[in-house]
Amino acid sequence: MTRVASLWRYMAAMPSLVPQPIRIDCVRRAVVLFGLLLGSCGPPPPRGDRIDLVLWKNQVGLDEAAITNVLIDRFNAGQHRWRVIAQSLPQGGYDQSIVAASLAGRMPCIVAVDSPMVARYAWAGHLRPLDGQVSAALLRRVSPAAVGRYGGHAYAVGQFDAALALYTRASILRRMHTRVPTLDRPWTGAEFQTLLERLKAEGAYRYPLDLATRDDKVSWWTYAFSPMLQSFGGDLIDRRTMTSAEGVLNGAPAQAFGAWFQALFAKGLVARAEPDENAFVKARAAIAYSGDWWEPDFRKAWGSDLLVLPPPDFGHGVVIGGGSWQWAISRTCPHPDGAGAFITFMLQDKQIAAMSDASGNVPVTEHAAALSRDFGPHGQSRVFFELMRRFARQRPATPAFPTIANAFTFAMRDVMDGKDVQDSLDDATDDIDRALADTVGVDDRGRARGAR
Repeated sequence: MTRVASLWRYMAAMPSLVPQPIRIDCVRRAVVLFGLLLGSCGPPPPRGDRIDLVLWKNQVGLDEAAITNVLIDRFNAGQHRWRVIAQSLPQGGYDQSIVAASLAGRMPCIVAVDSPMVARYAWAGHLRPLDGQVSAALLRRVSPAAVGRYGGHAYAVGQFDAALALYTRASILRRMHTRVPTLDRPWTGAEFQTLLERLKAEGAYRYPLDLATRDDKVSWWTYAFSPMLQSFGGDLIDRRTMTSAEGVLNGAPAQAFGAWFQALFAKGLVARAEPDENAFVKARAAIAYSGDWWEPDFRKAWGSDLLVLPPPDFGHGVVIGGGSWQWAISRTCPHPDGAGAFITFMLQDKQIAAMSDASGNVPVTEHAAALSRDFGPHGQSRVFFELMRRFARQRPATPAFPTIANAFTFAMRDVMDGKDVQDSLDDATDDIDRALADTVGVDDRGRARGAR
């Protein structure tokens, strides 16, 4: 069997955050892309007195891509030992390209990793810990959700995060004689439910709440709705042991969450799939649940009438998803000190603030927020920094996360469609427990036990 054929078989069998038809197409693209990049990802020869460090990043929005390139240029210009050379890979086949390169021993030195995938990459031996390369004191300054940890080690760290919020309009709450919730006193679940039902009864909105359920991506459903499960008192897995979902994904609190979620659709409070993503902008919905990335569009539509509010507290505190794209060092990087120097540079408050100003992403340190245009104490977007700082929780740091995300999403879509809540959650729990049993950790060298 050829090396490419072997890689194909391995990647096609990988658990994924996307449904099977999409995954196979991504694998095909990844194999082609990997072949094109294969010759450029090994340790390159020094140019002059400098050592080149290849960096892989996923293709992102134009603003984020542009400022990332600016910061790389700053790093290269600010010292004379290292030269970072960035290569962008298509989002669709990114994970598969990382795996293929690692199996072939052709990983770049620096890789961008989506936060939920850090544990899987560490478990599989694709990454090395940041120990000794990025100081522990520096990592302590960063929001906990922006540090990717596994097995007692930090493996990745990001410059930015995101934050989920409720969006509505002050004029709507005045009309409904409803108080404006605050970070210190969010709506309770009962208050939120009462408002939704009153808005429905008023007749101005066919579906008063937009949950972006038209987006069928596994990443959105897990990021958006597992925090609600946590606020009810459940979770995706038992984080005390990290070995089972039994009792937390299918226990009484999780069943209460599932019943509430199902009732949103049964009562006509949420559309199963809006015709487009502009329900709030077009005034079809009174409230939208979404991320900070929608704030510019919503503010353009509603100006000073716009309110950005914390999600409800369903009994166990407000919870939002935490963790975005982060920088990591590959296990085969021949110059981890250079990669560590680059990551340390990117974590300077000045560089984090520059990223936030250019891209709108939420900065992950207090000092960077203070330096930024919009996230300082009196900035227009300060609420998102506070939401992240107070309420963000990472998704479970386990190599089984792709299966967890798929199982939870399929269960919640079944619940939305009216299927039995208990059966749906039990099925997801069984799938997750099987996956957890297959991911048994790493040995003392960081290599996956039993990995192929």
